[in-house]
Amino acid sequence: MNDLEWMFRRAERERRARKEAESILEDKSRQLFDAYRELSDREEKTRAILEAISDGILTYGTNGRIQSANRAAREMFGYPAERFPNLCIGQLFPSIPEDTFLFPQPSRTRPNLDEMLARHADHGDFPVECKVSLVSDRGNDIFIATVENISERKQAQDQIKHLAYFDPLTKLPNRTQFEDRLAFALDQARRHGDTLAVMFLDLDRFKRINDTLGHCTGDQLLRQVSERLRRAVRSTDLVMAPMGQTGHDTLLARLGGDEFTLLMSRIRRDSDVPRVAQRILETLRQPLHLDGMELVISTSIGVALFPGDGDDLGTLLRNADTAMYQAKESGRDRVVFYASTMNASALSLLNLEAALRRALQQEQLVVHYQPKYNLVSRAMVGLEALIRWRHPERGLLCPGEFLPAATSSGLLGPMSDWVLRRVCLQLREWADRGLRPLQVSVNISNQQFHSGNLVDTVTRTLAETGIDPRWLELELTENIVMEDAQMAQAMLKELKDLGLSLSIDDFGTGYSSMNHLKRLPVDKLKIDRSFIKDIATDVEDRAIAHAIIALAHSLNLSVIAEGVENEEQLRLLALAGCDEVQGYYFNRARSPEDLALELAGPVGDERRTGSG
Repeated sequence: MNDLEWMFRRAERERRARKEAESILEDKSRQLFDAYRELSDREEKTRAILEAISDGILTYGTNGRIQSANRAAREMFGYPAERFPNLCIGQLFPSIPEDTFLFPQPSRTRPNLDEMLARHADHGDFPVECKVSLVSDRGNDIFIATVENISERKQAQDQIKHLAYFDPLTKLPNRTQFEDRLAFALDQARRHGDTLAVMFLDLDRFKRINDTLGHCTGDQLLRQVSERLRRAVRSTDLVMAPMGQTGHDTLLARLGGDEFTLLMSRIRRDSDVPRVAQRILETLRQPLHLDGMELVISTSIGVALFPGDGDDLGTLLRNADTAMYQAKESGRDRVVFYASTMNASALSLLNLEAALRRALQQEQLVVHYQPKYNLVSRAMVGLEALIRWRHPERGLLCPGEFLPAATSSGLLGPMSDWVLRRVCLQLREWADRGLRPLQVSVNISNQQFHSGNLVDTVTRTLAETGIDPRWLELELTENIVMEDAQMAQAMLKELKDLGLSLSIDDFGTGYSSMNHLKRLPVDKLKIDRSFIKDIATDVEDRAIAHAIIALAHSLNLSVIAEGVENEEQLRLLALAGCDEVQGYYFNRARSPEDLALELAGPVGDERRTGSG
């Protein structure tokens, strides 16, 4: 082979080698391009997936600098994409130290950070749940934080918690929260030897307002009452503080209906509890204005103290409740502190109620009559009917011994109706015997007045007995009339139209205003015995009696004073211009048979039995 042929073959081999190399290079380039395109597609898909995720995704390095943030994170924190590389992780979570998010050792594992506060670009904080994981890429540590905005979840949880622990009507804590806090306070009191008080508050006569004016008005009243209670507790000169801090701890709650409770713990001064209770009474006595109406309410408060009145939650609540009922039975609108004798008294009261029901069925009740006298002529001009109970074992009982039981058992209304009928029958009997007529006054009870059928009852009783309405007078206490002056005005007008006389009893003990009083169709005011008792020695009582007499006469009303027991009281009342009097100085209540002898005498008979 010559040199030329050899060179030709060598050139051919090199050409084929270059061609093969070019082909290989082309294949490699194509493979690289395909790989790059596949990688780009994968990264694009990854970015698309990250952008579509509803949770915020943040990546950052060991220096705490943000490397990337998906759409959800950008919207959550309020920063545009180009701002994130200039941010540190600590700027987004200022409530957590920045080094908490950094793992010095790549192999170190940490629990999820869970709930924390994050900060928006406008500096507003919001709750999030954050979970952090660590990945390593070619020796570089990258942290990935998954962030979920849990604002709506927290709001829902807070709402559920609020419904579980707060009364929806008044926004006060409910029974569940009150008992939880009381259990905690008792534990603290035992540990530190502190005194603790539980108050039970029950609005007086709320059921009547609810039934008469409707539940919407009743709800408005409860909301106003709860706000007044808040102010009454806040306005005391106590040092109020949250649980665990210095000062007194208080919690006002609504148990349901018209029942409220107040917890006072870590009490330092004995006077604190009665002072708060009296402030509550005074606050609730002020008139309420609902839908153009003025209502006057009051509350009865029972108080139990730890450790003297009970060492556990159940006993304290039960004893405070018992004291509250004692406050109601004692006349309402007052504070009663629990005494160990109350449980025995409660049992005795239950037995008395049962016996009183039998007395009403077996006609053991009788009516006695206390005479009324003209102050100038000293002549007997009227009678007041007073109920008595001929108890088979205890003898003749006065009203004070059994009326509380009648009130608590709901028997006061039926008993009052019975007295009204008994009086009318007695008037009929005296008239049939030709005895001289005298007007008889009958006390109308709260239950009777608010029963809704008083006018019908009186109308029917007058028709059945056939008495002249002029000889019947109905007495209503000032508080009954002023609870709802507009309703009372309408009802009293209906009663007045029947031909009866009307008087306001216990005048001066309530909250009448001239505006309301002048609208009531009444004939007489009766000065309460509490102002007569010390009229000879107490300048203020004497001034009040004079003012009531002057007020009544200015409205063309006559005045009668009850509880007159001595000549000096009589003299001062005469000087003030009082029209009539009654009391032990003249006569005690007497039986119908005893009175019949006197009624058979001439009109104007001035005989008097000064029984003292």
